[in-house]
Amino acid sequence: MTNEHYLIVSYFVCAALSIALGVMVYLYLWRSFAGVAGAVSGTRLRTTLKKIFPFGFVLPALLGFVSVSYRSCERTNYAEIVASRGYLVEKNQEQISSVLISMLVAVLFWNLVALLLLRFAHDGRDRS
Repeated sequence: MTNEHYLIVSYFVCAALSIALGVMVYLYLWRSFAGVAGAVSGTRLRTTLKKIFPFGFVLPALLGFVSVSYRSCERTNYAEIVASRGYLVEKNQEQISSVLISMLVAVLFWNLVALLLLRFAHDGRDRS
Protein backbone atom coordinates (compact mmCIF):
# COMPACT_ATOMS: atom_id res chain seq x y z
CA MET A 1 0.00 0.00 0.00
CA THR A 2 1.42 3.37 -0.96
CA ASN A 3 1.51 6.27 1.46
CA GLU A 4 -1.18 8.03 -0.56
CA HIS A 5 -3.52 5.04 -0.26
CA TYR A 6 -2.67 4.75 3.41
CA LEU A 7 -3.55 8.41 3.94
CA ILE A 8 -6.93 8.03 2.26
CA VAL A 9 -7.87 4.77 3.96
CA SER A 10 -6.67 5.80 7.42
CA TYR A 11 -8.45 9.14 7.18
CA PHE A 12 -11.80 7.51 6.46
CA VAL A 13 -11.22 4.76 9.03
CA CYS A 14 -10.47 7.36 11.72
CA ALA A 15 -13.57 9.32 10.69
CA ALA A 16 -15.74 6.21 10.92
CA LEU A 17 -14.23 5.27 14.28
CA SER A 18 -14.87 8.73 15.69
CA ILE A 19 -18.52 8.65 14.60
CA ALA A 20 -18.90 5.10 15.95
CA LEU A 21 -17.38 6.14 19.29
CA GLY A 22 -19.77 9.09 19.55
CA VAL A 23 -22.76 6.86 18.81
CA MET A 24 -21.61 4.14 21.23
CA VAL A 25 -21.13 6.61 24.08
CA TYR A 26 -24.54 8.12 23.34
CA LEU A 27 -26.22 4.71 23.35
CA TYR A 28 -24.45 3.71 26.56
CA LEU A 29 -25.50 6.87 28.41
CA TRP A 30 -28.92 7.41 26.86
CA ARG A 31 -31.01 5.43 29.36
CA SER A 32 -29.38 7.09 32.37
CA PHE A 33 -29.74 10.55 30.91
CA ALA A 34 -33.38 9.93 29.98
CA GLY A 35 -34.03 9.09 33.63
CA VAL A 36 -32.35 12.27 34.77
CA ALA A 37 -34.17 14.35 32.16
CA GLY A 38 -37.42 12.78 33.32
CA ALA A 39 -36.94 14.49 36.68
CA VAL A 40 -37.26 17.90 35.03
CA SER A 41 -40.65 19.48 35.55
CA GLY A 42 -40.78 21.38 32.25
CA THR A 43 -41.81 19.25 29.30
CA ARG A 44 -40.24 21.62 26.78
CA LEU A 45 -36.83 21.48 28.49
CA ARG A 46 -37.03 17.69 28.84
CA THR A 47 -37.86 17.28 25.15
CA THR A 48 -35.14 19.68 24.05
CA LEU A 49 -32.50 17.93 26.15
CA LYS A 50 -33.46 14.53 24.82
CA LYS A 51 -33.26 15.82 21.23
CA ILE A 52 -29.84 17.44 21.54
CA PHE A 53 -28.29 14.67 23.63
CA PRO A 54 -27.15 12.52 20.64
CA PHE A 55 -25.54 15.53 18.96
CA GLY A 56 -23.71 16.23 22.21
CA PHE A 57 -21.53 13.18 21.56
CA VAL A 58 -21.37 12.71 17.80
CA LEU A 59 -20.55 16.35 17.07
CA PRO A 60 -17.65 16.61 19.57
CA ALA A 61 -16.22 13.35 18.19
CA LEU A 62 -16.30 14.75 14.67
CA LEU A 63 -14.90 18.09 15.78
CA GLY A 64 -12.05 16.34 17.54
CA PHE A 65 -11.36 14.39 14.37
CA VAL A 66 -11.29 17.39 12.03
CA SER A 67 -9.31 19.55 14.45
CA VAL A 68 -6.07 17.82 13.44
CA SER A 69 -4.24 19.39 10.53
CA TYR A 70 -1.78 17.49 8.37
CA ARG A 71 0.10 20.66 7.52
CA SER A 72 2.98 21.75 9.70
CA CYS A 73 5.93 24.12 9.52
CA GLU A 74 8.12 21.71 7.56
CA ARG A 75 5.34 20.02 5.53
CA THR A 76 3.26 22.49 3.58
CA ASN A 77 2.17 20.68 0.43
CA TYR A 78 0.60 17.32 -0.35
CA ALA A 79 3.78 15.69 -1.67
CA GLU A 80 5.69 16.46 1.54
CA ILE A 81 2.81 15.19 3.69
CA VAL A 82 2.53 11.88 1.82
CA ALA A 83 6.31 11.35 1.71
CA SER A 84 6.61 9.88 5.22
CA ARG A 85 4.53 6.98 6.55
CA GLY A 86 5.70 7.76 10.08
CA TYR A 87 4.28 11.26 9.81
CA LEU A 88 0.93 9.87 8.62
CA VAL A 89 0.80 7.39 11.50
CA GLU A 90 1.65 10.20 13.92
CA LYS A 91 -1.24 12.29 12.57
CA ASN A 92 -3.61 9.32 12.88
CA GLN A 93 -2.62 8.91 16.51
CA GLU A 94 -3.11 12.64 17.03
CA GLN A 95 -6.59 12.40 15.50
CA ILE A 96 -7.57 9.50 17.75
CA SER A 97 -6.19 11.33 20.78
CA SER A 98 -8.11 14.47 19.86
CA VAL A 99 -11.34 12.49 19.45
CA LEU A 100 -10.89 10.85 22.85
CA ILE A 101 -10.21 14.18 24.55
CA SER A 102 -13.27 15.69 22.87
CA MET A 103 -15.37 12.78 24.08
CA LEU A 104 -14.04 13.22 27.61
CA VAL A 105 -15.03 16.89 27.52
CA ALA A 106 -18.47 15.98 26.16
CA VAL A 107 -19.04 13.41 28.92
CA LEU A 108 -17.96 15.92 31.57
CA PHE A 109 -20.27 18.55 30.07
CA TRP A 110 -23.27 16.22 30.09
CA ASN A 111 -22.42 15.17 33.65
CA LEU A 112 -22.55 18.83 34.62
CA VAL A 113 -25.90 19.19 32.85
CA ALA A 114 -27.24 16.13 34.68
CA LEU A 115 -26.01 17.45 38.03
CA LEU A 116 -27.69 20.79 37.42
CA LEU A 117 -30.90 19.07 36.35
CA LEU A 118 -30.94 16.94 39.48
CA ARG A 119 -30.09 19.92 41.67
CA PHE A 120 -32.89 22.10 40.33
CA ALA A 121 -35.45 19.43 39.45
CA HIS A 122 -38.85 19.83 41.00
CA ASP A 123 -40.44 16.58 42.02
CA GLY A 124 -43.80 18.08 42.91
CA ARG A 125 -43.44 17.72 46.69
CA ASP A 126 -43.75 20.65 49.07
CA ARG A 127 -40.37 21.29 50.71
CA SER A 128 -41.59 23.33 53.68
